[in-house]
Amino acid sequence: MDTLRSVVVGVDFTSCSKAALAEAVRISSWNQASLRAVHVIEGLVLADLEEAVGVSDPRIREHVIEDARAAWKEFAASAAPGATIPLDVRIDHPAEGLVSAAREHRADLLVLGVYGTSSGTTAGAVAAHAVRRSPCRTMLVRPNHAGRFRRVAIAVDFSPTSEEAILAGMRVAAQDDAEVHVLHVYQAPWSRLHYRAATPQATPDYRKQFLDGLQRRLEGFCRPRDAEVRWIKPTFHVLEHRSHGAGIVEFAGSSAADLVVLGTRGRTNLRDLFLGSTAERVVRECPCSVLAVPPG
Repeated sequence: MDTLRSVVVGVDFTSCSKAALAEAVRISSWNQASLRAVHVIEGLVLADLEEAVGVSDPRIREHVIEDARAAWKEFAASAAPGATIPLDVRIDHPAEGLVSAAREHRADLLVLGVYGTSSGTTAGAVAAHAVRRSPCRTMLVRPNHAGRFRRVAIAVDFSPTSEEAILAGMRVAAQDDAEVHVLHVYQAPWSRLHYRAATPQATPDYRKQFLDGLQRRLEGFCRPRDAEVRWIKPTFHVLEHRSHGAGIVEFAGSSAADLVVLGTRGRTNLRDLFLGSTAERVVRECPCSVLAVPPG
């Protein structure tokens, strides 16, 4: 299994980014990886401040950055006592600033709170945008997460990116001694031909044969990682659902998973844009933390 060498964590001083920082410290320590925090100040905020005082003064920018650094000292002491973490403050679009920082620091992992100042139950726009553009794995941490992950669900669609997701998920499981569930969500081919009447292939016997075949394929898909699989002993699940994304979200809730791992590109290569894909839905709606893995 691969080792992380560089971790970047985004902070906006909210309770959600506090959980993200604590998780980033834990992961980087286990991997002996470098860790850097990044706080991005929205460029429009600075423009509004300059407009309010009626002058473009470089000291305004300096004061804003100084305020952020002062807030960081108190925030870091509370979220990660005893840790010495450098802070990178930049003025940019929040998501683009985080993605740029991940690139510049050659991050293997970008850690973010699942939502920021606009708290809610679904992922914020900054987090979703960052996942879409990130050059590396991105972990979105829920505010109620603390400590190790206990139950990891890895979503598989048999694509090359799913292989990367399995490796990443197994690594988290090894780190935390977590229970692992490998999941494949499918739509039966006969149900997708909605304009046709029921066919002989949709008989109960054929459905069972189809399902058993998927189960064997799923277990076989993990076979190249036998050493890891034997030790971690994952449980395999095949779930029929009308929507791949909704099926993964539903499984995460019913299995009480605290981390879902999946690839950002699946078998549908036409979705070169992450927006609207299965992964996009999972990132936005998943009830637990998410680790999104880009193509290798």
